[in-house]
Amino acid sequence: MAGHDVEVDAEEFTAAGPDQRKKLREHGARLSVDPLLGDRIPRDRVPREFRKLPNLFRLELPGAWRALYTVATRPGRTDLIRIVWIGSHKRYDRLFGYS
Repeated sequence: MAGHDVEVDAEEFTAAGPDQRKKLREHGARLSVDPLLGDRIPRDRVPREFRKLPNLFRLELPGAWRALYTVATRPGRTDLIRIVWIGSHKRYDRLFGYS
């Protein structure tokens, strides 16, 4: 299966450092072939601001950063993979309510 569209939130991408952006580009190429590459986040752990998304996956980035993405299935069209959040491990822990 190939041909998935991958989008990255421009503001989040700009906020990441050069190492994180480089790895995101690599992940983007891999996601276009394998959209289930990341770790799926169980529905009961999805932060409030992302609960309207159909699903949520996590990617690990250099420097203990994380990226969150969603896969939207579009009948008759290619799936859309959208990276919706990028941040440091500290921000990730706060987002998920971890200590």
